[in-house]
Amino acid sequence: MSIENSGADYLRRLKRDQEHQPRPYAEPDPTSEPVETMPQERRRNLRYKCEGSATFRLEGTNVRSWGTFTDLSCSGCYIDLKATFPAGAIIDLELALKGVRAQIKGEVRVSYPFLGMGVAFRDMTTENRLQIQAMIDSILPAPLKRSVVAEPETDVRPASMPIILNPAAALQALADFFEGQTLLSKVDFIRLLRKSQGL
Repeated sequence: MSIENSGADYLRRLKRDQEHQPRPYAEPDPTSEPVETMPQERRRNLRYKCEGSATFRLEGTNVRSWGTFTDLSCSGCYIDLKATFPAGAIIDLELALKGVRAQIKGEVRVSYPFLGMGVAFRDMTTENRLQIQAMIDSILPAPLKRSVVAEPETDVRPASMPIILNPAAALQALADFFEGQTLLSKVDFIRLLRKSQGL
């Protein structure tokens, strides 16, 4: 598949999914089993569908451009626009979404001429992280809100998947969890199963 076709397919999927209520979807974990995803997907953070405005300029110039960002994570965004910058370009961004603004530096990681470009945030300050988190919180329903700023870099993970001796207890624990929540990480899933088995 050519880069142009994969970019067009990506944008079609984004536009189709924008009609639904905003919700996060997890990036594939390189250590987990393969999942159906876009070719060459390498992001590790949750991405959130949204529609915000982006003002940006190529570093070292005074010419400003405008676009719409349709995909946001704590480490980058995707901007819809026709006149893209090449991969590797450093840009100064001003993002605005639901009254929250962030001025941040970015690097173009992927560029699809006449479609858009993927930008990774660079040199983020604590203020930048808080602003991006506020944007993410503004598009999520209350039960899904979480703080990416407070997440530790290293997580204490259970050693392995427990042996399920009581499948009914495991199933009931999962059903109880999803009564009040909609997302379950792999780490929490293993903890839930271990607890249901009395471990």
